[in-house]
Amino acid sequence: MVLPLEQAAAAAVLNNVMGRLFEALGLGQAYKMLKDLEPESESLLQDLRMLAAAVDDELTGSRGARRTAVARAYSREMRALTHDVEDCIERFVHRVTGGRLEGASWLRRAARRVCTLRTCYRFAGEIKRLKKRVQEASARVLKPPEGQIPGSRRRAADHAARRPVGMDKPMEEILALLDLDQVEGQPRVIAVVGFGGVGKTTLAGAVYHAAPVVDAFPYRAWVAVRSPEDGDAAGILENIHQLLLPGQQYSESSLTKYLKDKRYLIVIDDVDNIEEEQWDTIISAFEENRQGSRIVVTTTFRATANRRSNANGCVYKMRTLGMRDSMTIALGGRCTAELVQGSETLLKKCGGLPLALVSVARQLSGEDEPTGQFCSELCSKLGSYLEREDGEPNFARLRDVLMDSYTSLSDLTVRTCLLYLGIFPNDRPLRKNVIIRRWLAEGYARSEDITLSEQSVANENFKTLIDRNIVLPFKTRKNAEVKMCKTHGIMHEFLLHRAMCEKFIMCSHAPSNQIVRHLFVHGDANDTKSTMTLKTDLSRVRSLTVRGNAGSAISDFAKYKLIRVLDLEECTDVNDSHVRKICKLWNLRYLSLSCNVKNLPKEIAKLKLLETLVLSKTVVNVLPVEVIGLPCLTNLIGKFKLSDQDWTSSSNLERQSKNGGLEDLFRKSKLETLAGFVGDGSHSQGFLQLMVHMKNLKKVKIWCQSTADVGDNNHLNAELVKAIGQYIKTPMGAGDARSLSIDFQGVPGGSLNALQDLCPHNTFLQETYYLSSLKLHGSLSTYPGFVGMLSGLTELCLSSATISVDLLFMISAMPFLLYLKLIADEIVGFVIKGGTYQSLRRLCFLVRNQNPVLPEVEEGALPELVSLQLLCKHLSGSSGIEIKHLRKLQEIELHPEISEPARQEWEEAARNHPNRPIILPFITVNDLVGNETKKNPDASAEESGHEDVVIQGQLGDEAPGHSYVQHMPVSTCNNSGLSNEMDAAAHHEPMKSPAGTEEATLEIAVDEHLLIEESWKHTPVHRHENRTASHKGNMLFFRNQHMRMESRGVQPRRQ
Repeated sequence: MVLPLEQAAAAAVLNNVMGRLFEALGLGQAYKMLKDLEPESESLLQDLRMLAAAVDDELTGSRGARRTAVARAYSREMRALTHDVEDCIERFVHRVTGGRLEGASWLRRAARRVCTLRTCYRFAGEIKRLKKRVQEASARVLKPPEGQIPGSRRRAADHAARRPVGMDKPMEEILALLDLDQVEGQPRVIAVVGFGGVGKTTLAGAVYHAAPVVDAFPYRAWVAVRSPEDGDAAGILENIHQLLLPGQQYSESSLTKYLKDKRYLIVIDDVDNIEEEQWDTIISAFEENRQGSRIVVTTTFRATANRRSNANGCVYKMRTLGMRDSMTIALGGRCTAELVQGSETLLKKCGGLPLALVSVARQLSGEDEPTGQFCSELCSKLGSYLEREDGEPNFARLRDVLMDSYTSLSDLTVRTCLLYLGIFPNDRPLRKNVIIRRWLAEGYARSEDITLSEQSVANENFKTLIDRNIVLPFKTRKNAEVKMCKTHGIMHEFLLHRAMCEKFIMCSHAPSNQIVRHLFVHGDANDTKSTMTLKTDLSRVRSLTVRGNAGSAISDFAKYKLIRVLDLEECTDVNDSHVRKICKLWNLRYLSLSCNVKNLPKEIAKLKLLETLVLSKTVVNVLPVEVIGLPCLTNLIGKFKLSDQDWTSSSNLERQSKNGGLEDLFRKSKLETLAGFVGDGSHSQGFLQLMVHMKNLKKVKIWCQSTADVGDNNHLNAELVKAIGQYIKTPMGAGDARSLSIDFQGVPGGSLNALQDLCPHNTFLQETYYLSSLKLHGSLSTYPGFVGMLSGLTELCLSSATISVDLLFMISAMPFLLYLKLIADEIVGFVIKGGTYQSLRRLCFLVRNQNPVLPEVEEGALPELVSLQLLCKHLSGSSGIEIKHLRKLQEIELHPEISEPARQEWEEAARNHPNRPIILPFITVNDLVGNETKKNPDASAEESGHEDVVIQGQLGDEAPGHSYVQHMPVSTCNNSGLSNEMDAAAHHEPMKSPAGTEEATLEIAVDEHLLIEESWKHTPVHRHENRTASHKGNMLFFRNQHMRMESRGVQPRRQ
């Protein structure tokens, strides 16, 4: 999308002096060609928009039909055209406007205009060529090849295994949700949600046929919705009528009357194709029943699951399988060491998705003697199997599911955002902020709706991927806002292969002589391929992402003519000399640097388009003031001060300061995230002093440090009061959020007087404060009135040795608080009174005392609480907390090393709770990936580009990178899979952190670093752990003979 300023750049040059010059030289035709630049550019963009819409229609219209190859070609051509147009315009704008001569004479400026003539002429010619390409592409899209008939194809019915692997625990949890003993009340809807192929239909079928269900529900019916045509309410109700009342004339009233006094179970498989109005009609037919009936629905969309489950229903989120069950399905009971080792990477790519594992099992079953070598070869070609159109049968169903997930996305922009995720390695979670900022830098979050900002479009695209379970949430906060995520393993393989085939993404190991848009390098010092000389044309590369040794990829940054994103946060061989070359990349929008970078040069001021600068992994602790002068910089991440030399030796800056220019520089700053800087009171002009002029800030982190000079400490306190007071009083736009984090452990006694001085002296004066999130780390033994006056907080984190009861009492009255985290040595005398914390959704306690005492919870308190985190290693039983009063509780997270009797007591309490909340171990992980130590451990980890962690989205898995074969006793290799003792060890053994003591590890993890729950956290039902019981049903997911789930269910058992 070309900005109006960019569209008019050429016209402005031409219309001033060039017109008369052309006429004098007799070049009227050339002038006419150049004069039409602006309308031609706008016409080209309009043609592109129409072509994009046509491609969207073609791609979405081909869902379920065999037109994927044509649609894929259209999509590839559309994306290439869009990039070519943007490349052309960006080069032109840079050459025309990049050499502005502020303050130069009229003659010199006129000479500059003459010099741009050739650029303008070449640009006009290129625009015409691109316009011709767009018109030709439009003709192909709007006139598809003959013989292809648009239409949809009914999706094949899912198969249900007779003895499904890994379903014992989910079945137990679903049965608990069905609450078979409750024979009164309105029908309850249980929505089973998960990614395609995760086993929703299999689980629902296993529950449907389970003996306890058959006994509890005399009347049962199963209806499958396989296409939009099946989503008609009348048709679904008629199918149910025929199953329950075979041979009788259907009417909705007769069905409702018949079911009014019956206890029944209705399963509607795949409700994604049922529109809201149709669903309302369906559910209204069951509303008069009061016999404790149940309705189970399956869906791929989270939003659909939430809407379908009624007030007394719930959502069950499917989990992927662990490595043990994955081996059982894929290897068919074969457990030779060579086969297990050779298949390890293949199974990790399957990501525990049952449908992917079944596809692999089918492929292996065709071999006379499956070997580890064959598995390795299949792993290397897995991406191609996921896109083949030659009728290959083993992966056909999996291909349909993955392609449907991709093509069902609303438009080309969202699909491009999804393809872009293929750049990132899939062995670790990704931060949402990193993904969003990179999408913005790439220009992949644009909309024709002028009322929407690019930020809101990017957030909506991310939400779409989460809602469809294509991207899995790994860590949430506040009101379920996702902080970290990860794509399904098999979906990542599909995306990466598709993106590489379209030349959208390219790995440095893959030789290519074609145009590459996004290049990634995943190598190490011993990898000769990663250090080979790249022969690829790098002039069109838009992003470079490096993990490990970059080699020749960073040998000459001058090759990257149009690069927008440079992610070197995990690059091991980038250093200060490279940074000076990076400063010449005029089109750079996103830059992250690694631990070998020690200084930022003043030449960084040349990066006029830079939006995000991430220094959290570097050892840069002094920042040149030129960084603040970057006109587009929005996010600045790290831990630093402003350079002393900027205030002592730079005459230009001194002159600016005297004339108020420095304040004006900060006033013009677009910075929204400043996380963070060090304040010690020693500067007369530092971040604290200049922060008051920055009006766009939304997120600020401050480290307070003391010096030997008492005067400096007093100055620090005064400047904090001024800066923070101005920050929290500046009004925000509707829907905006503002956060503040202060770490004052570095001041004497860990106490900060500024927190008290911020309180208004005139208590009768009513002021409005605009702050939604606050984190304080230091001494809070005395009550800081500053916290109490922030009544609009939605998120609060307090970390201190002791927390005063007065402070806790004040917090309890905050009307909008959604998330509260308390970290302390002890919390004594705190009672959560009835009627308090009316809005709180998530509550976390980390008490380090050997005998922790938790607050007493009175009835009527915490009415909206859904998550309770008790990260106390020495917790003794319930410690006074009665969860029976917490009516909406869904999950309880406990320290992973809590004693077994205490865990069992909590499990018993959860079983007796109406909601049956799930009991989770809260896993803290620090630097499980890579051997590098974090160079700047105090920098804002939550704003870092990547996390040094690995957690697989599976149940009971060991840490990724951990070889299953190395710890597998030969005696356990039998047809039933690995021993149960291995699973028990996997559940019990805590993940160790290299950070040192447990106290320091947990404190840092909770306050800064990654806190990730195992993936089964996301199932809102109680999880019963029996680590010694034998696991049954470890058979092949599909036997030789597959049972097709009947779309019309079974006959009811009458009494």
